Amino acid sequence: MKTIFQSTLKSTLFISTLCLSSHSFSSGFALIENSASGMGQAFAGSSAVAEDSSTIFFNPAGMTYLKGTQVTTGLHIISSDAEFNDKGSTQKILTGSDEGGNAGDTFVVPNFYYVQDFGHQYKIGLGINAPFGLGTEYKKSWMGRYTSTKSEVKSVNINPAFSYKANDKLSLGIGANAQYFETTLKSDINQTLLGQSDAHSKMHGDSWAWGYNAGFIYQYTPATRLGMHYRSKISHKLKGKVKYKNISPLLRYNPNPMVSGRFNEQDIDADIDTPSTVSLSMTHQFNQKLTLLGDITYTEWSNFDQLLVKGDYVPVITQVEENWDDVYRYSLGMKYQYNPHLILRTGVAYDETPIDDKYRTSRIPGDDRTWLSFGASYIFNKNLSIDVGYSHLWVEDADINEEFNIANGESGALIGDFDSSVDILSIQATWKF
Repeated sequence: MKTIFQSTLKSTLFISTLCLSSHSFSSGFALIENSASGMGQAFAGSSAVAEDSSTIFFNPAGMTYLKGTQVTTGLHIISSDAEFNDKGSTQKILTGSDEGGNAGDTFVVPNFYYVQDFGHQYKIGLGINAPFGLGTEYKKSWMGRYTSTKSEVKSVNINPAFSYKANDKLSLGIGANAQYFETTLKSDINQTLLGQSDAHSKMHGDSWAWGYNAGFIYQYTPATRLGMHYRSKISHKLKGKVKYKNISPLLRYNPNPMVSGRFNEQDIDADIDTPSTVSLSMTHQFNQKLTLLGDITYTEWSNFDQLLVKGDYVPVITQVEENWDDVYRYSLGMKYQYNPHLILRTGVAYDETPIDDKYRTSRIPGDDRTWLSFGASYIFNKNLSIDVGYSHLWVEDADINEEFNIANGESGALIGDFDSSVDILSIQATWKF
């Protein structure tokens, strides 16, 4: 077992470092896609259901409901569409009229969980996943290229956890989180009035930081279970570089002290706090076959008030007002034990966006989302089960009115809306030993 565990852990860390990003236009830049069994029921009941070792992420107290040693590995294939519709953008003589095409993409997000006994009433576990991600990328000639051309967030979260069964009704759990966070932001700089084609800016930074998660599950009756889970904010201090290509000497060596040094390659830093979350879930076994599930999750996005990047040569490389709001996610679902080997799942969810129309940018053009999910679990034998889940997300049209600068000191505005949708297919395997 030790060899299997070490090999799987190394592989998952390697894949995660390469792949953990999202073009799913999620709630802000948070990802909930961390369990295939949960995907099939729109993550309803996520902090109470405790069906497999993915409970480490959703509520580590759930580990006490698992028998023996478990390993769960999963993959989530996320395909998104996002298309900008121009509705009166200005400065088109400089920007052109290319609406940028589909800024979405298709990619894979993996995760891994391990749980084992640690005494009569205790469990220990380890989860590795991606709680945050973002990605948008537009055509090179798109009319919003002076606001953004590419935005990407990647994360890897390593979550050792411990749980304790206090009595027949109450289970407690706690976990530590070592989190890697990486971001890349690209945009173009208009130089038409300087007699030169567009310049290109690339900012990149990364950080390691720490947080924690904790929760409890209360078995109210043999049929009804309540769960609550808290995940702390994590304060990242990103450090990296900004680089420029094709920059005009009139900008790079400008004698104006307000411009001097602004367009030179330099070290940068930025502070980003990931949000804290609180989830309250319930499961109720209606009869021997049918279980009803519900969840309310609160996410504290209001600490993301601005995107401020500071440089070595100048105090501000970029400063964008964000002013995000705290939001809720509501989900209802059910699972049906069709026979001893097959469980059928479905669920719906409504996921609020933290982004106000006034502050929406082309880097994160998300809006409220409605989920419809289906899934199934097949139990091959006492040692192996497979879960699959599928969700379609309808995203409300996202209005945008974002200003951008022109090289001669003038400004323009990207005005329009985004049509978006997301499809997610998840699969995972659970081994029990």
